Parts: sequence; C-alpha cells; structure tokens
Amino acid sequence: MLVYIKSKEEIEGFKEAGRIAGRILNTLLENVKVGVTTIDLDNIALAECEKYKVIPTFLDYDGFPAAICASVNNTLVHGIPTNVPLKQFDIISIDMGVTLDGFIGDTAETVEVGGNSIEHRNLIAACRSSLSLAICEAKTGCRLSKVSSAIQNVAKRNKYSIPVEYGGHGIDRNILHSDPFVSNLTNHEEDLRLRPGMIFAIEPMFIMGGPKIIIAKNGWDIVAETHTAHCEHTILITDGDPLILTQRSKNV
Repeated sequence: MLVYIKSKEEIEGFKEAGRIAGRILNTLLENVKVGVTTIDLDNIALAECEKYKVIPTFLDYDGFPAAICASVNNTLVHGIPTNVPLKQFDIISIDMGVTLDGFIGDTAETVEVGGNSIEHRNLIAACRSSLSLAICEAKTGCRLSKVSSAIQNVAKRNKYSIPVEYGGHGIDRNILHSDPFVSNLTNHEEDLRLRPGMIFAIEPMFIMGGPKIIIAKNGWDIVAETHTAHCEHTILITDGDPLILTQRSKNV
C-alpha cells in the first residue's frame, strides 16, 4: 500500500478545496425542506460550483450522473437525485465533492427533513459522534485501526450495524479514491501508521437494523433494509492535532 505524502504547496490546495466543499454542503443542508426534491438540491450544488469556480467531483465519476449523492431513508450512500419531493420525517444524507485545480474536498452529512424523530436524532448523533472521535484518533504515530475502532465502538454501543464493504479513503490530487481504505470496522490487515502530510476522508455509515445491503437497479444506490446515516470529513494529518479541511463555515 502506497500512501502519498502531500507537499506544503499541495496541502494549501487541498485546504482551499475543502473549505469550498464544506461551504457548499452547508448551503445544501440549509435548503433541505419538505417539498424540495433531491434534483433541486443537485441543481443548487451545480450553481454553487459555478459560483466558486470548482468542478463537481462526482459528476461523471465512473458514469455517476449528478453533482451530489443524495441518499434518502434506507439508501445508505451513492443515491442518485430524483424528482421525488422530500417528506416530513424523511432522513437524507448529502455527499458533496469539489475539485479545484485537481485538489479535492469530500464531505457528507445526514439530517432529518422537517421533523424531530427520536430514532433519527439518536442515529444521526451517533454517526456524528463517531466521526468526531475517529478524527481525534487520527494523530501522527497512531495506527489507522484506532480510527476504525472509534467508529466501530460507537456503533456497537448504540446497537447500529456497519456495512463491511464501504468506508473512508485516501485522497490524492486528481484522485478521489486512493489508499488507504479507512474501514469503519477494525481492520489490522492494512494497519497504517499515520504520518504528517497524509490526507484522507473518514466517513462513518450506520444502519439502524442489520448490515445487509444491496445495489439498486440503477446500479448506484446502496440500499439497506432500514434507515441509515452517513457523515464525512476530509482531514489532514499534522505534527499536532488532525486538521479538518471540510469544516462547514459560511465564510470561505
């Protein structure tokens, strides 16, 4: 496994791409309302990319037909936007990537639509908590398995399932998915020791029921049997604490 260490100049490029990705995702989340379609959200993402002069990373990636992955209810990830209006108590995960001169920012968040379901609130809170705890473990000298373990422990404690096949990933210039694979389950086969200059995306995915998933007929939507949550940040390993590159500030 070869993990590319970024130069100081490259890190600045990834920082800018991450800031823009976080800003656009924040705008998308503000527009999640009852009656809005996920195609509406995709159009907003396209307009925001034009505004910030960035390329939507996911559009045409291996043939994916949209700027965002919009995964509703039991769609775990890779949801293709549709014309179906969002309803109260739906739960939606939005995954957004942008490319700026080859530098990529990748981020995701899950929210409930116009409601306050205790089950959804607990699921989303656990997913977010696992991401925060995993980021805290991503320090120079630590093993990647500690990042995975932080996510797995939160899921286990709250009795949520984790899909084996999907997780986070390294990010290189012009390459959305590179080594290492950042499992949400403890994995010692590729137990990388973290070093300054590594950049990767951590993305917990929780399922309220069992871990069984299928690929939908459209070839993209990854569907579970019950509702799901997915959140993600792109981070930089530093000499000190890890740096979140995709913070959702309103100011870029």
